Amino acid sequence: MPHIVIDKIKKHNFPLKSGDVEFLFQAEELIGVKTPDAKFLIKVQKRDKGWLVKYDKITRPLISEIKKAYKEFVRINDAEILFENIEGIKEKLPNKNLLDITSDLSGIDIVEVGFGSGRHLIYLAKENPDKTILGIEIHKPSIEQVLKRLEHEKITNVRVLNHDARIILSKIPSNNLSAIYVHFPVPWDKKPHRRVINRDFIQESIRTLKPGGFLHLRTDSDNYFNYSLGEFLSFKKADLKVKKNMPYAVSSKYEDRWKRLEKDIYDIYMTNHEISPELKEDFNFEFEKKLCNLDFKPKIYKNFVIHIEKVFKIDENSELIRLTLGNFNRPEHVYILNKEKPEYFKPPAPIKENHLAHLELKRLFEC
Repeated sequence: MPHIVIDKIKKHNFPLKSGDVEFLFQAEELIGVKTPDAKFLIKVQKRDKGWLVKYDKITRPLISEIKKAYKEFVRINDAEILFENIEGIKEKLPNKNLLDITSDLSGIDIVEVGFGSGRHLIYLAKENPDKTILGIEIHKPSIEQVLKRLEHEKITNVRVLNHDARIILSKIPSNNLSAIYVHFPVPWDKKPHRRVINRDFIQESIRTLKPGGFLHLRTDSDNYFNYSLGEFLSFKKADLKVKKNMPYAVSSKYEDRWKRLEKDIYDIYMTNHEISPELKEDFNFEFEKKLCNLDFKPKIYKNFVIHIEKVFKIDENSELIRLTLGNFNRPEHVYILNKEKPEYFKPPAPIKENHLAHLELKRLFEC
């Protein structure tokens, strides 16, 4: 982790500004920092020799912003640097093809969930040069591999996102997609609640697909096929096509292996015929009152979780709360400045589960 060790720390009255860096507050070992391009926390800890200064992982910005903050922090303390390992680090520029949870997804035409090695994703891109393909994957080495291949092959119509597909689909506008591909998802026989295909995912697929668009599931798991078929058939209306051991345009390396082992491979195509209402995302993450009577026990609900983890004192009237909230399968770690009118240090991503968790947080703890 890029950090510095300095010889001394002065006592300060926050907020204060040095250069174009603002030091907003001190909450015990955490200091709020704001630059023209970022907002984050740094952590200051006493060591046998000097003071360790490092960034907070939850709010981590680009290396360039960390360097600015460290430089000005040394200046306001009239300190000497005893050790540093940051100056030699080169900035890894953001990849334009790598999106995040806050990205605009309105221009996406086709989605592939869990693209693995990327063989099918690249195939889709080449077969549909006039469409934008979104690949969703949680395995970071697979993402890095595909991003390198996109650059090497000069493919410009693919975007990649590292997140839970069930959450990302809820961010895509209605009637937007021509196809959704879910090829060889993890069966999760022992943890069926983690399966991608379920009623909620199918309903979101229907909402995001254009009339005539389709969801394609391809699996080698008998259990997953039977379970998924039951989920599709639980809807009052369903246009389904089922195939078994039929050739497909592109085969993954795992599929090649399964064919050699003579495993059965199943396809389910669900075609959408509905025109869905527009997606409404009016998520307000404001507080009206200070939070009090805090409870550190995790609160687990059907679609989201709330867990207040730690409180850092700022002064007699305010504190910094660290908590986890949001979708049960992919919660966010956030901070709240708890004062007369609290606010998130950095707001959660604007998704339904985060907003539901926020509303419940207010109901439970607003004074």
